[in-house]
Amino acid sequence: MDIFGKSVSFLWMMILIVSSVNNSRVFGQLIIEVTNALDNGSLDLTVACPNIDGKSYLLHPGSFHQWINNGAATQSGNPPFLCSFQWKGASRMFNMYVPSRDNDCEECHWYAKETGPCRVYNRPNKPTICSNWD
Repeated sequence: MDIFGKSVSFLWMMILIVSSVNNSRVFGQLIIEVTNALDNGSLDLTVACPNIDGKSYLLHPGSFHQWINNGAATQSGNPPFLCSFQWKGASRMFNMYVPSRDNDCEECHWYAKETGPCRVYNRPNKPTICSNWD
């Protein structure tokens, strides 16, 4: 019986190790970057992710801001990277990290365009993929 107990303990330990490796972004560092790429190149963009730091950032054309999340949960329980994007005549929302969509992303680089945000994969076999605003 003692051998069976050790086998089960070893099996659970292996499951936990494999699970933590596959979900490393839950426990590890996640970097989210957004660049102002509004189509006409002359609009300023204000970005706010209230569940991360409660601040707003003014991004001039071509400039970017970066957030680092060390796997900490938000106090509100809301998605940490649900952010607002505002520019002259428009206000949009977008969740810049959804585990089912972005599970291959430790550094997510987004370009905010008037038509929607685009994520750059920085890999030859993965093109830039654009989404709709939420």
